[in-house]
Formats: sequence, C-alpha cells, structure tokens
Amino acid sequence: MADNPTARLPARLPGPAGLAQIPGVRQLLVLLGVAAAIAIGITVAVWSRSPVLAPLYTGLDERDASQVVQALQSSGELFKLDASGTAVLVSEGDVARLRLRLAAQGLPQGSAGGVAAEAEVSPFGMSDFAEKARYQKRLEGELMASIGSLQPVKASRVHLALPKQSAFVRDRRPASASVVVTLFPGRRLEMAQVNAIVHLVASSVPDLDPNQVSVIDQKGELLTANRANDSSALADGRFRVMQNVEQAYAGRVVELLTPLVGPGRVRAQVVANLDFTETERTSEQYDPAASVLRSEQVSNQQRGNANSGDGVGVPGALSNQPPLMPAQATAADPAGAVGVNTAAATAATPPPTDQSSSATRNFEIDRVISRTREPTGTIRRLSVAVVVDNKASIDEDGEVVTEPLSQVELAQMMELVRGAVGYDETRGDTVSVINAPFHVEPDAEALPPPPLWQQPAIREIGKQVLGAIVLLVLALSVLRPLLRSLVSMTPAPAHNPMQVFAGAESLDAGDGARPAMSGGGALPALPKVGFEQKVGLAKRMVNEDPRQVAHVVKTWLTEDGS
Repeated sequence: MADNPTARLPARLPGPAGLAQIPGVRQLLVLLGVAAAIAIGITVAVWSRSPVLAPLYTGLDERDASQVVQALQSSGELFKLDASGTAVLVSEGDVARLRLRLAAQGLPQGSAGGVAAEAEVSPFGMSDFAEKARYQKRLEGELMASIGSLQPVKASRVHLALPKQSAFVRDRRPASASVVVTLFPGRRLEMAQVNAIVHLVASSVPDLDPNQVSVIDQKGELLTANRANDSSALADGRFRVMQNVEQAYAGRVVELLTPLVGPGRVRAQVVANLDFTETERTSEQYDPAASVLRSEQVSNQQRGNANSGDGVGVPGALSNQPPLMPAQATAADPAGAVGVNTAAATAATPPPTDQSSSATRNFEIDRVISRTREPTGTIRRLSVAVVVDNKASIDEDGEVVTEPLSQVELAQMMELVRGAVGYDETRGDTVSVINAPFHVEPDAEALPPPPLWQQPAIREIGKQVLGAIVLLVLALSVLRPLLRSLVSMTPAPAHNPMQVFAGAESLDAGDGARPAMSGGGALPALPKVGFEQKVGLAKRMVNEDPRQVAHVVKTWLTEDGS
C-alpha cells in the first residue's frame, strides 16, 4: 500500500499568535472568559443589592465600640465595623433612628474611666511624678464625664494646673482650672449652670478657689465673667435682665393678640429703660407728745438745829451727857431758877430743821428709725411697638383674601396692649399699634429638598439600576459571544500546503467536489486562488521540500497515464 505523500509533510510548531488557534487552548480561554464574566456579574449583583453605609459613630474607644456593637446585635440591626475598630457603619437611612435608640440606652457613655480602675492597673515601681500625672489625668477625665452629662453640653475638656506645694507660705501658688465646653447647636448655658460647673470643679480639687476656675465655650466666649468685682460682668448681667424683661413683655403682647388675628400675624418689640441705681436711706423720727415714764428716783433729806438737844457739839464726856430736867436743875442751883425757866421756855418752842428733797424722772420719747433700700432694675420707661397683619378671610370662591383692620379694632388692640404691659402715662410710656400687610415669600421658611443623588432611596434605586445595566452589558457583549464560540467550535485537522494547493486546484477546475484528504475527510471550503498565487505557492513548496513535490508530480503523471 503506497504511503500518503501528504502524511509525510513535516508539522510546523504554532507560534504565539497561533496558540489560540489550537482547539484545546481556545476552549480553555473561552471557559476562563465565561468564569470571569460570571464572577464579575455576581460581584456587581451583590454590590447593587448591598445598602449604602454611613458612619453611625466615629472615634470610639474599645469599650464604647463593644457596647454599641452588642446593642446593635441584640436588636438585629445590620452594621459593619471598620478595620480600626473605632467607627461603626450602618445603613444610611437608619443613622438617625439608631442614634436615637442608642441615646435612649445611654450609649456611647464616653471614654473617661474611673480613678479606681486606673489605680488597679498602675504598675509596681512607678515614680511619684508619674503617679501624680496619671492621677491628674484620670481626675480630669472624671470631671469631663461629669460635665458632659449636662443636657446642653455635647463634650468638654478640663485642664487642671496643680502646682507643687512648698513648705514656705510665701512660695505657695494657688491651684487653677480651665474648662472648655462644646454645646449642642441652639443650646446655651444659664448662669446657674455655669456656677454649678465652677463649684463642681472647685469641690473636686483640693485647695481650689472657685475664683480660679474659668469656663469658656466652643466660640471662645468666657462664661465665668460674672464676678462681683468685674465691671464688664456687671454690665452684662444688667443687659441680660433688661433683655429678659423686654422678651417677657413682648411675649405677653403676642400671646394676647394671636387669638384675634391668627398665628404668625403679630410682631411686637419692647424697649425697657431700667433703673439700676442702688439707693439706701436711713431716717430717725421723734414724737414728743407720745412720751412714757420709764424710771423715777425721789430723795428727801432733813437736818435739825444745834440747840435742839441732839447729839451735837464738841465731842467729849460733857456733850454726851443727857440734858437735866427742870427740878433737878433748881435743886442743884437755886440761884439759877431764872435760867431754868428760860430753858423750859426754849424747850417748848420746836427747834428749827433743814429739809431738802430731790426727784429724778426718765421719760422715753417715741422714736422711729427706718432704713429704706430701693430695688434695682425698676422700670423708668417702656416703649412698645406692635405691627398687626391684615385680617384674613375666605370669599365666596374659597380663596383667601385680606383686608385692613378698622380704626375701632386698632383702638381695642391698643387698649389691650396697654393693659398687658402696665402702661403708665406719668412714667412716659409709649405704645404704638399699626396695621400693615406682611410680606411673606412663598415657601420662604421651607428648606429646599436635597438633590436626587443625595437622597438615600434614590441612591439605592440608582445603585440597583446601575448593577442591572452592567450585568446586561456583560451578558450581551462578553458571555453571549463566548458561549456561541464554545458551542459552534469543531476540531479542524491540520493540513499542509500540498493539500491547500490540491484543494485550490480542484476548486479552480470547477468540478464542484471538495478535495479528499488523506485521512478520508474533506478539506474545508477554501477561497478561490488565482494563477499567480498558485505559482507562488508552488515555488514555495518546491523550495521547502523539492523531494515531496517531485513525488506528487510523479503521482499526478501516473494517474493521467493510466
């Protein structure tokens, strides 16, 4: 059996460009392309269905982050913790709802720990300086947590300056503290709350004077400027009092007139001139007619004559003897009878005496002492200005129409306003009530809606639509051609230039039959080859394998001779 001359043609190794023409490699590449397209499609589908995440809390410490994660897990909410563990991400549409729920549970509680917990982890052998610095740091953290628990305070920072105490009194320096508070939008600290913060810090630090504590807000405004010896603080306090009085009077007027003209149709402004002069008077009054005897002292004194027989005269035995009776005197001295009669006459006459009396009487006169201190902040003068919008009504067509107020209605409102503010003509108060239409822009108070791409619902829908478009494009442009190529691909046997030449010749002969292959198959349909191409192909085959070409020509001649 003669060998097939075409089977002995040397096979050429495929180059890099022809590697894809090998059936096995082509199938592998097609399968890899299909797998990559499916993976990309699944990734896009998962991405389009996943919610848009937004940060719920950022900058959390480990303790707060664990508490927030446990609360979200217990409630079954979807969340994601970032790689650093300090931020919690949730669905963008659930941020506000989850923040309110966690705030009701008191989360997050803050990063300040306790002094006792810090003392437990204090290492052995720590220096005194390091121990004091750590204690001061933890004390500042405790104060920050306490101040941050106030409703208007969003966050706080506390700085303590605790100088080292000296044994000498003249070298001692007082401790001081500074507090920085960050308030929620629209909130403000009242003076009582500021004083409470000052006394809280002063009571927590030993030997800290409340006057050495300063409190400022996030705007840099000093809130502890209400010292008694501070003139600017005094002026600020007076301004606040005046502002409160004006707001109170304006609120009375608006509350009184709103039921008459409707909500939002009254504007009132009050200017109060207050007198902050401090006056103190002391008066003392006497009433002579209303006298009362308080005390009385009376003294009487009597003194007798020297001849009265009393114990008077020169001290001695003669002066101390009792006087002689008249009979005894006659018996003793008859010649002196005349003298006895004279003595008896003298004794019959009452001896002269000296008398004196004195009285001391003390009277209490009615006396009134009064001390008068006039109150500060009294009203000197009030100026009230009220603007009332036109009266609104509905016509027959159901449309809202406005009409100005009458003079009688304005006069009635004037009387009402005067009664509400306590109008005093002698004080010089003025009240003005006018009627004017209010100019209100349509939807001026309504906030413009956010753009469509910033709304969470629109972003979710857009994300899903984008994922569907990507999947459709991927299926039509990648998967469909690859699958079609994989299904319609058939193994094509390799052929040598002689088969091509023979096939081209047979096609050119016009027999309409497909040239047979050595293996019994048929060559695929080849394009029609011209004469010059045939000549070039024959020359190339002769140059490559002249022996094989000679054998083929010999075979042709043998077939023609037969």
